[in-house]
Formats: sequence, C-alpha cells, structure tokens
Amino acid sequence: MNRALLADLQQRRCYPSVTILLNTTPAPAMAADDRLTALRLVEKADRRLADDVDGAIRTALVLKLTELVAEQASRRTTIALAVCVSPEHSAVVPLGRPVDARVVIDDTFATRDLVADLNRTALYRVVTISDRRVRLFVGDRQRLVEERTPSWPLERTEDQNHGAWMRHVIARLAAEEVTHPLPTVFAGVDRTVRHLLTADSAGTVGVIGGNHDRTSHVQLHHAAWPLVTDWLRGDRDRALARLDEARSARRYASGIDEMWALANDGRVELVVAEEGYRVAARLGDHHQLVPADDAEAPDVVDDVVDDTIEHVLRCGGEAVLVPDGDLSAHGRIAGILRY
Repeated sequence: MNRALLADLQQRRCYPSVTILLNTTPAPAMAADDRLTALRLVEKADRRLADDVDGAIRTALVLKLTELVAEQASRRTTIALAVCVSPEHSAVVPLGRPVDARVVIDDTFATRDLVADLNRTALYRVVTISDRRVRLFVGDRQRLVEERTPSWPLERTEDQNHGAWMRHVIARLAAEEVTHPLPTVFAGVDRTVRHLLTADSAGTVGVIGGNHDRTSHVQLHHAAWPLVTDWLRGDRDRALARLDEARSARRYASGIDEMWALANDGRVELVVAEEGYRVAARLGDHHQLVPADDAEAPDVVDDVVDDTIEHVLRCGGEAVLVPDGDLSAHGRIAGILRY
C-alpha cells in the first residue's frame, strides 16, 4: 500500500463502486480456501447488485471481479486483499494486516482498511549509503526487497568528487520520494548519513550505523523493523497528544455525528478513529445520520466512519487509525478542526 495509490482510489467517485475485502494466507499463490472465500464474496456482491443497478452494469462488474480473483490466484498473497471495481476503474491491493471480510457497495471505494494498512503496517524504505555506493530497499513487517532497476543501485563514477556524489544521491532520493513517498531508514557511517539527514524532507524513521554495502536484506530488515515500530507507536502517540492540544484550543470535535458533518464541510484537519469502529447509517430528512441495522440495504451507507475518513483525506486532511479503546473517552472517533 502506498499513498499515491490510496489517493487515486479515494478520488474515484462512481456508483456502484464495489470493494471486496478478505483475509489471505501468505504464500507464493492464493490458497484454494482463500479463492473460494473470494468467489463467495463475489456472489454476495452479485446478489446485492441484483435489485440495485441495471443488469448489464451488474454483469460487467461481476465479470471483472471474477477475472481479478482468477488473476490473483497465481500471484503471491500477503495477509489480506482488497479488490475494487466500478464501471470506470478497477484495482487489486495486497494488504499487510487482517481485515473484516466483507463486501462494500457505495459511490466510492471503501479505503478505511487501506488507510489502516498505510498508517499501521507502513511500507518503509531503507537506504544504504557509502562513499561509493547507494542501495535502496522497500519493506514491510515481514521482509525487505532491494530495488534493482536501471536507476538502482547508484554507483559513484570516477569523475565525481565527494560533493558531486552527495548532490547526485540527494537528488535521486528526492525524486524517489516524489514518486513513492515513504518513511526512510538510513544505513551508513555517521559522516555520510549526516548529509542525507539534512536534506531529507520525508522524515527519517531512524539510522543504522556502520558500513552496509554488503549487508544482506535479512540483516537490514532485522535492524530496521524495530526502528519502524517505534516510529509507528510515536505516530499514534502524537495523534492523541494533538487531540488534547486541540481540545484546549477549542479546535476539537468528537463522536460520529459531529465528525461526519464537519468532514463533509471540509473543516477537519486530522481525524483519529479506532480501527474496529464501524457504523452503518442512512441519511434522515435533515441530512442527519440515522443508525441502520441492515448495513447492506440499498439506502444505507455501509460505514459512515470510513466515509468520514475519506472526506477528510479528499479535502487534504490526515487520518490516523488507533487500537480499539484508545478513544473511549472521545466517542471512538475525534478530530482537529481547521477553524
């Protein structure tokens, strides 16, 4: 999961947008039981679309969902999978954390689990740097994979002095950050890493000292992951501290009714929600939320918490998902207001 893909999916608006979420067993190919689960969820989507949309649209969507599941059957699986299909767009997103298996049909894709994956599982980058060579790795909780492309690794040429070499490295890493914005762990000796820390605009997760030109991806992962987990924990702690500061400054709101309305008005700068908090509701006559028992009814928003998060992100705000219970005193969802 990366920010660019998440932003792209959140900008898509088309009814019906179907999101299928399921847990999978990490393996070189999808397990037979996981494929059956995926197909059962496709059938469920088919039934829900039956009385909701034109028959031709329904058939096309179900066919595309079935094709995407078949394509995934031969590909490496992770912890979970999101399959997104609308009349205008489709995407498959492997996830690094478990989900509640379900089908969501709305005018946008259900991205709450994708936000959680980005904020809590977090892909991250490891850069090994020395006077002669720079390697780039991308990793998650389970592993690191080295980027081996025409661009990476970087090798210093004979005509580059130290200053030219460092400027070249900084420029290439800046370009990489624009394309794939990720938190970064640097690995290298102090005098070399110091230049990168000064130029790094993405925020550095941590530093692994020493020369790592020949360190294996397994050893780098073992060294980097504790730094990433500390950073993730700090992300949650910072969000909760910011809520307390906002309450004192009277820029605070809490509870799904208030947060949903403010998010729709574009007033929320940061939304913080518990990972397991979900509310199905329909809109009342005065645009208020009316809780619904049947999340799958045609006039019901499957999850207004997810809807709130998407509105905040679409308006340029931030979202942080925290463990259940962290916001028990805040109505399970709270936020910082722009004004």
